Amino acid sequence: MRFVFALLAAGLLCAQVVADEIDLSFNSDALRIIYFHDLKDSRLNIDGGWLDHGDNGSAAHISVTLRGFASEGANPIRSGLGGRLVYVDGDLSDQSGYGLSVGGFMSYTLTRYNRITLTGAAYFAPDVLTGSGLEKYQDYTFRFGYRFMRDAEIYLGARYVKGDFDAAPSVEFDDGVHIGFNIKF
Repeated sequence: MRFVFALLAAGLLCAQVVADEIDLSFNSDALRIIYFHDLKDSRLNIDGGWLDHGDNGSAAHISVTLRGFASEGANPIRSGLGGRLVYVDGDLSDQSGYGLSVGGFMSYTLTRYNRITLTGAAYFAPDVLTGSGLEKYQDYTFRFGYRFMRDAEIYLGARYVKGDFDAAPSVEFDDGVHIGFNIKF
């Protein structure tokens, strides 16, 4: 696991990162924290995150995403498309590996109630984009958020994160409802 944290630190330092967004979510079994940064003079965003399930193991990632608007108007749909390098480590032997998952997100703020936001994200790595024992990786999230300040949101969401392995049982790193908050600075 030290390798994953070293990789996260190196990726974030190489991009001259200054914190500009932190997302923390949890339920009774799992905790996820993600650190986001928009690269200067670009629509590219990098993030590093860690998900820990108390009984099943953990998953760490580094993502690069092109962010923008998918529509126009007063409340346009924000979206992003990119890749996520993941490393998963289940609690049993032979439950570790890495993958390059592809995917993105979409977020919509309601027009009449501009404090309410709906967001969905999906990342997937098939067998051809995985290695070291990981056969398939899936990460799906949907959340309903309430922006109580311009730069702070609380939310209720559902998340499904699973790793399938060549020589070991599959691991569900998270598969339930969670609460969380997102702070931009």
